[in-house]
Amino acid sequence: MKKSVTSRGVAATDFWGSLPPWVPGAAIFFGVVGLFLPATRHDFITYDDPVYVTQNDHVTGGLTWANFRWAFQSVEASNWHPLTWLSHMADCQLYGLQPGGHHLTSVLLHALNAALLFVVLRKMTASTWRSFFVAALFALHPLHVESVAWIAERKDVLSTAFMMLTIWAYGHRLQLIRAGTSGAGRFYGLALLFFALGLMSKPMLVTLPCVLLLLDYWPLNRWDESSFVKRWALLGEKIPFFALSVASGAITFIAQRKGGAVASLEDFTWPVRVSNALLAYCRYLGKCLVPQKLAVFYPNFADQAPLWKTSLAALLLVVVTVAAVTLFRRRRYVMVGWLWFLGMLVPVIGLVQTGGQTMADRYTYVPLIGIFIIATWAITDLAVAWSLRPRWLGFAGGLVLVGCAALTTRQLGFWKNNLTLFRHATAVTAENYVAHANLFIALAKTSPAEAKVELEEMKRILGSFAETFEKKGIALAQIPGREEEAIKEFRTAIRIMRDIPGPHFNLGVMLARRPDLRAEAIEELRAALRLRHDFADAHYSLALLLSEIRGRESESIYEYQTAIHFNPGSYQAHFNLGLLLMDIPGRKNEALDHFQSALSARPDLVQAREMIARLQAVGP
Repeated sequence: MKKSVTSRGVAATDFWGSLPPWVPGAAIFFGVVGLFLPATRHDFITYDDPVYVTQNDHVTGGLTWANFRWAFQSVEASNWHPLTWLSHMADCQLYGLQPGGHHLTSVLLHALNAALLFVVLRKMTASTWRSFFVAALFALHPLHVESVAWIAERKDVLSTAFMMLTIWAYGHRLQLIRAGTSGAGRFYGLALLFFALGLMSKPMLVTLPCVLLLLDYWPLNRWDESSFVKRWALLGEKIPFFALSVASGAITFIAQRKGGAVASLEDFTWPVRVSNALLAYCRYLGKCLVPQKLAVFYPNFADQAPLWKTSLAALLLVVVTVAAVTLFRRRRYVMVGWLWFLGMLVPVIGLVQTGGQTMADRYTYVPLIGIFIIATWAITDLAVAWSLRPRWLGFAGGLVLVGCAALTTRQLGFWKNNLTLFRHATAVTAENYVAHANLFIALAKTSPAEAKVELEEMKRILGSFAETFEKKGIALAQIPGREEEAIKEFRTAIRIMRDIPGPHFNLGVMLARRPDLRAEAIEELRAALRLRHDFADAHYSLALLLSEIRGRESESIYEYQTAIHFNPGSYQAHFNLGLLLMDIPGRKNEALDHFQSALSARPDLVQAREMIARLQAVGP
């Protein structure tokens, strides 16, 4: 067995050190291809695949000059990722709309990413065994099935390939500098180029410059070799990388704003965002350790979790962070791996909320590498400290990889088609309106009765969710000075589910209190009535509002009459209608009838009695 030296100078057994490096690299590549090859028999799905491929005329048109220009100008799908569009176009050029070819490209990219991860880790750490195990965990973990099996998530596997090439070029540059060999500048430029290409595949890589700084600390150990001034130079050489990140982040934010993908603070307040972010970090860790109940979509209802849950999540993250900082000299990989995990998730952790999901398996594709590094290096160091025999460590590692492969094979099977994928999602998540909606689409032609059930379930979930916000608005409306908050809650309910009348009605009533918002109030009340024509209270509120606007008295009379038709016992409608009619020549008797109806419904209504006496005194 070959002895290797870790970056901290601790002797460790490198079980595969005697093998040529291409052997484990090739084993990873072909092993991943073999494991994921069944995906080439899978279909397109109805969730995002139409936007990215099947119903996108630019993509299905293949690699033409016009489509090339479109790829660089488009912010379709609320993102700017021209290389991702070009990769889909290339697939359509090669395979048409045969899904097997599109899946094959993603599988090959995932296999390449795993092999490149092995190459870059081995290059930086000189540890074949540990680099292999990290790469194998990355390749086989079931959380990563989504990024590979979902054609619309090509951006994950494509951007990661460029990320690995960036790190490779960055590490090779340092190798040339230490060897005193020329060409380091070219590899610096190459690293920048690969990074730019990665950002043009998926902007989630914006935190990669921070990862490069972490790698400077471990395993490259550049901080040990540098004086205080030179350490600042390490940051200075990252400035072009950070500049690319800022530019990409700005473009992405504009694109997502334009596409309506960025949720407002009305939908997701800061307490909700922070709470969700803390819980999401812990859930990702949990699913990394126990990868069960994985779904294509995890619903987010923008409701803040109980304080005790958020507090526990925050405590766990703080404890691990403190432990990582405490070990930052003795076990540097702990802090590097932990900050890799935390930092790479920042763009998608929910502080800038896009979409309706609380979390997504695909978001872990790169961040979990940090956790895999911690686990692999820590377990190996413990094995050395406890003098465990290498074959026992290898046996345990093999069992873990076999378990991951088995779970991945099972999870991959759920991605066969729409029915298997979304039925699984409804089985492992609660109130999953996206899954029910896609099941409705999948069943619409073959089984209309089942499709109708799924549609009604989706409406029930969204209606229940909207009702929660409506109830909050109603409660706030009763509190003086909190009318604006109530309006926000009603607006949120409408955004969630536009085809239920209650939120439109309550919003209309609130807006009617402000003269400058009367036009919008009328539209909201009419929207409620379009959804429920027998909504007597909405007819009454609309009539009351119209009666205050000069020239719209006839509309008001009609709405009062309609309100009375659906609710004959409404004394307010009878009384107010009487007030309008008594000033119209020839309609005093009608007014008298309505005042009498109001009095019958409400015997203690003094105003109605006075109006009756007044009309009777005047005579016909």
